[in-house]
Amino acid sequence: SLVGKSGAGKTTVLRCITGLEKCDKGTIEINGKYICSMENGLIKRATKEQLFEVRKDLGMVFQNYHLFPHLTVAENVTLALTEVYKMPKQEALTKAKEILTQLDMGDKLEQKPFSLSGGQKQRVAIAGILAMSPSIIILDEATSMLDPKGKTEINSLVHQLNKEKNITILSITHDIEEAALSDYVILLNNGEIIDQGKPEKVLKNKEQLESLSLDVPFAYKISEGLKKQGI
Repeated sequence: SLVGKSGAGKTTVLRCITGLEKCDKGTIEINGKYICSMENGLIKRATKEQLFEVRKDLGMVFQNYHLFPHLTVAENVTLALTEVYKMPKQEALTKAKEILTQLDMGDKLEQKPFSLSGGQKQRVAIAGILAMSPSIIILDEATSMLDPKGKTEINSLVHQLNKEKNITILSITHDIEEAALSDYVILLNNGEIIDQGKPEKVLKNKEQLESLSLDVPFAYKISEGLKKQGI
C-alpha cells in the first residue's frame, strides 16, 4: 500500500508508473521493462511502443469504476479484449463469462451497471482487468466510494487474487484500515518517503501518523486501550 494524505504524491507516483507523467529522474522498471531510467546523468524514457508493452502487465482500478453505462456487464468486460487486443467476440465472451463467474457475477452478464451495487460495479471493473491477464493490478482509491460491506468484499477479492493468482496488488489509499491488511506499506508526504516496511511497524507510529493527518488502525487503538486497563 502507498499511503498518505491528499497531496502527498500518491497519484503522481501512480501516473509515473503508468507512463502518464514524465519522470524528471530516477528509474521505474516493471518486469524487466523500463518506463524511465538514468544513463550518464540523463533521463531516458520509454517510447510509445515500449509503454504499450509495459502497460500489458498493468491493470488499473479506479474509485469511480469507469464502466460504460450503455453496455452490459459482459460487454464492459469484453470491450478491451475485442477493441484493443482484437480477440474474436465469441472467444472474448467465453473468457468474460468464466472470469465473472469466478467473481460471483455470473448471473449479472446481461445487466447494465446502473442496476448493480458499488461493490458489484467494482467487481466488473476488476473482471475487465483480469481478462487482460496483468501481472500487476493498481487500485487507485478503489474502495473510497464503497460502503463498509463493499469495501470488505473488494479487499477480500484483491487479497484472494494476490494469493491464488500471484498477482501483485499496489493499493494507493489514505484508508489506514486497508493499508493495515497489506504485506508492505510506503508512507508518503510532500513527495518524499517518510517511512516504509511491514504495517505493524509503520502504522504503529501514532505521533508520525497524526502529524500527517492520518489515524492509527482501529485494532491498535483497542490494543492500547486494553493495555491501559492492565489487559
